Amino acid sequence: MIQLPNNGTDEFILCKSLNASMELTILAHGDSDGVVSASLALAALKSSYDKVNVYFTHPYGLVEDFKAFAKGDVVIADIAISEDRSREVVDLFNRYEGKITYIDHHPPPKDVSLKELNAKVVRYEDAGSSSEMTFRLFSQLLPLDYDRIALYGAIADYSDLTRWVKRALARWDKRQIYFEAGILFQGLEGSRKMHDFKREVVLHLSEGKRPSQHSELLIRSLMQSIRNEELYRWVKENVKVSGMVSYVVDPPGSVGIAATYAKGLKGTPIGLAAERRGKIYSISLRGDPSVIDLNEALREIAHELGGSGGGHPEAAGARVPVKKLDDLIYLLNKAV
Repeated sequence: MIQLPNNGTDEFILCKSLNASMELTILAHGDSDGVVSASLALAALKSSYDKVNVYFTHPYGLVEDFKAFAKGDVVIADIAISEDRSREVVDLFNRYEGKITYIDHHPPPKDVSLKELNAKVVRYEDAGSSSEMTFRLFSQLLPLDYDRIALYGAIADYSDLTRWVKRALARWDKRQIYFEAGILFQGLEGSRKMHDFKREVVLHLSEGKRPSQHSELLIRSLMQSIRNEELYRWVKENVKVSGMVSYVVDPPGSVGIAATYAKGLKGTPIGLAAERRGKIYSISLRGDPSVIDLNEALREIAHELGGSGGGHPEAAGARVPVKKLDDLIYLLNKAV
């Protein structure tokens, strides 16, 4: 059963089983990897719970969102633990009375051990995405062909070269899998804060349906393709270069895609796109991992500048005060 909120909250009940009496909360990232992970967890666990609620959060907002929404057992998927809030997360998890399953592929924080978490921590060292990890964790509870759903999330998260992905892809015509992954990524990219829509996609995928079978997702994907071409032209006209960093500020579209375009257009090791949100810049970066590990660099640099950062060696994000953007670029050049 789908129950839309009527009280102005962000709650959205995705399933209900009359044969169960427990509640499950899924907290996931709102990108393709997080949405796919949430859908796989929902598909695997929905028959065991009376009610399943899905919410979308991010590393810096995990503490507040956990306090606000966590009820019953909790599955957290594709949410890195922010360096500057890691101790808060440990304390919060350890006080929680329900069962917590934490599934994530990002590098753990440096100042705490994941063993300190009062949670079942799911990490496969040979996995590159939370989608892959979630499928492997719940594989005994899922139909075999749900591996293609996990593939959509892995591909969209730049994690399509692992041994499991290659083996799973061999079961399918990979051209179709990449086509569906593109629709999912493009459609979600054009729906960044539309949480109710993303929950519809979670439910859609949890039923084993392809992204192309969701008409609104398909239309949003096509619209995003048009926006991406417009964004490319804008970046081409506005990109600046500072040493090894090509960058744009306040692009009219996805900061992640803008960072990729900036890097590619100027041939620098790092591409950066910053979007102002009040007193901070929300920043996406793309880099050449043979030159710099963006995850390692940003965890130190952003923290030094009073912000936070991290992600993957080749694709990462950061949040820093507006006045610190030039310092960030300077320190990235120094790190290179």
